[in-house]
Amino acid sequence: MSTPIRVLLVEDQEDLRELLADVIQGAGAEVRTAETANAAMALLREGYRCDVLFSDIHMPGTLSGADLASYVQRTLPEATVILASGHPRFQLAPLPAGTLFLQKPFRLNQFMELIQPRA
Repeated sequence: MSTPIRVLLVEDQEDLRELLADVIQGAGAEVRTAETANAAMALLREGYRCDVLFSDIHMPGTLSGADLASYVQRTLPEATVILASGHPRFQLAPLPAGTLFLQKPFRLNQFMELIQPRA
């Protein structure tokens, strides 16, 4: 039996965070959630190792989703990093290299395709 993928889900909108967490768990993955990038950073610094980071770009607190993405790419280079925003990509600052982007609102199947392990 293979080990389930570990997803770190960072979203400040509680209803969306809970919906996505339910979908991820329903697909057999392990999910940890945080409502700010600062809280997610604390989990990572405590040793949590995710296979996938999904974060909104614009977050309350001192860290953005892009800051968190850069940290994950440095410390967990094998992890898939996905950033989301309600703003079109062309309106955003450049994202860290290798980051996948998902525009809000998105369909659940689009989200699930991105978090699946890469072959």
